Amino acid sequence: MNNPILKVACISVIVGLFCGVLVVWLIHVQRRRQVVDSLVRSNDVVGRFGTVEIPFAQSSQGKVRVNVKGSLVDFVAFADEPKEFSKGEHIFVVAQKGNKVWVVSESSLGNTNSLKSGNRFRPENPEET
Repeated sequence: MNNPILKVACISVIVGLFCGVLVVWLIHVQRRRQVVDSLVRSNDVVGRFGTVEIPFAQSSQGKVRVNVKGSLVDFVAFADEPKEFSKGEHIFVVAQKGNKVWVVSESSLGNTNSLKSGNRFRPENPEET
């Protein structure tokens, strides 16, 4: 071990192994802390915007598509206002029970610019349906 190049090589290997083990351990700790939760709860859906997929009116049911937790989810939809909803129209979810949602038209909300920017609408007293 009198050769300085051999000493540098050994130190480099030891430091490299130490750094590699440290990185693997940190990744392991980070993954243990992650919580995977793909369950869609009503508070994840209520207050979101979506799109009509199957047209409907207050007297019938249709289908809407809502982006929830990065995934597009389809729901059976009922109108919460006397209006006919056509395919492609933007809606706002006001209530949910199971796989059914009650929606209003985006235009009935008035100024929706602050809501579209990512803020979610949270009614103070959500109705049980």
